Amino acid sequence: MRRSGAGHIAGAGTAVAILTPEPTKNSKRCSTAGQAAAYMQLAAWEVGVGSCPASIYEAEKAREILGFPSELHLRITLSFGYPANEEKINSVPKKGGRRALEEVAHWEKW
Repeated sequence: MRRSGAGHIAGAGTAVAILTPEPTKNSKRCSTAGQAAAYMQLAAWEVGVGSCPASIYEAEKAREILGFPSELHLRITLSFGYPANEEKINSVPKKGGRRALEEVAHWEKW
């Protein structure tokens, strides 16, 4: 089966749909949804799980499939799963494997 766009979601180990109420003119709901997605991806990667974000362009079809209420809107979806490539699995940082801040940050000058 050929997949396009967000087709990777169908074969994912887990998928998450992030829903928000209708944004108002000065609302930050979309950016909050994006932050939530980013934190989920970082947490997953910490334990060796890969992820991929996807925008859903057929919102009403998604609503029909997932059955969420009309007052909520699908902002972003994430697929999660273990990378198929062994090299990617082995490249996941291990706890304590990060370089010290002093090695990567420069203060006031290089």
